[in-house]
Amino acid sequence: MHRTLSAYVAGQIIPPFLVGLFAFTLVFLAGRIVRLVELVVSRGVPAGQVAKLFGLILPTLLETTLPMAFLLGILYGCGRLSRDNETLAFKACGVGPFHFLIPVGLVALVVSLLGLGLSVFVRPAANLAVKQELYAIAQSRAGSLLKEQVFNDVFPDVLIYVDRVVPPGNTFQGVLIVDQRDRNTENLIIARVALLLADANSIGLRLYDGMIHERRTERAGFSRTSFNVYNLHLELDHLLSPLAPGRRGPEDMSLGGLRETIRSKSARGASAIPEIMETHRRFAFPFAPLIFAVLGIAIVLTPSRPSAGRAHGVASCLAWLFTYYALLSVGTAMAENGKIPPGLGLWLPNILVGLISIYLFIRALKESRPPFRRTVRDTLQALGRGS
Repeated sequence: MHRTLSAYVAGQIIPPFLVGLFAFTLVFLAGRIVRLVELVVSRGVPAGQVAKLFGLILPTLLETTLPMAFLLGILYGCGRLSRDNETLAFKACGVGPFHFLIPVGLVALVVSLLGLGLSVFVRPAANLAVKQELYAIAQSRAGSLLKEQVFNDVFPDVLIYVDRVVPPGNTFQGVLIVDQRDRNTENLIIARVALLLADANSIGLRLYDGMIHERRTERAGFSRTSFNVYNLHLELDHLLSPLAPGRRGPEDMSLGGLRETIRSKSARGASAIPEIMETHRRFAFPFAPLIFAVLGIAIVLTPSRPSAGRAHGVASCLAWLFTYYALLSVGTAMAENGKIPPGLGLWLPNILVGLISIYLFIRALKESRPPFRRTVRDTLQALGRGS
């Protein structure tokens, strides 16, 4: 019987979990899909390279959407059992909350292991591959972004005018550049020839035979500097992805690399908060489905009004997800500012939501509503009698 019950409960969770996983991932992808389509339509990047970028971005999104979809699967799937009074029938047969927790916990364990694999192994490698692909695109296509005899604003806070593009497109003649990246300084650069340079670590223009007119905000007038050769570094990544290229960040490192960086920074007396937070994040996120398993079963088995429909499960899921990620934002901000230990900041939502989940599960074992829900109900009834 228990095997049949486990298979039945798991079967109620998996379909809405898969639908939720697709929906949540699609929502997170919406903004990036626009950028990816722009690469094909406006920038001439081959569809194959864009599809590769699309695949490399997915692990980062799935790491976040897996726990979200799992909670939706529990509240929507098992919520149907409660709405149809099947949970009451199970209780009449001697099936208690712990019997429900076993199949849900097994599914949660599988989801957690998937999330752990994504967080520890797949996402860091995918993030690094994204950056490498960005520079591959930049190296092959950056020249095509600069059009002749128009002001090009494809680079952030840099306006570039070229009189002539020399085939195959990496050399430019008659170049004028307005560089406003420094808030305190504005540079007007004029060069006879510019050569586009791009490699695995940087992208920029090498300017020949030109002049720099510099204006500072704290003083009037311009200063003028002539040059034979001048290298101008440019940023292209904002067109393609929010991931910043360049050196490996904590999100790109393996666990071994994170430990080595933490050890190295600690030996120098430098702050290793970003690396410590990234290390804890890789285990805190995958742990969330186990917390959500207890929370979901507690909510579903707690007696509620018969009028609660399917929308109640979705609304409850969104409310708890908002609570979880709000706590995560608060914990992250406090950890970054040094107000609490970095590990505690990342585990804060798991700790608080976990304690609430245990409390609600204990109340579900006693087959009574939590005091705060009962108080709200009694207050509303009293108001109704008074009116």
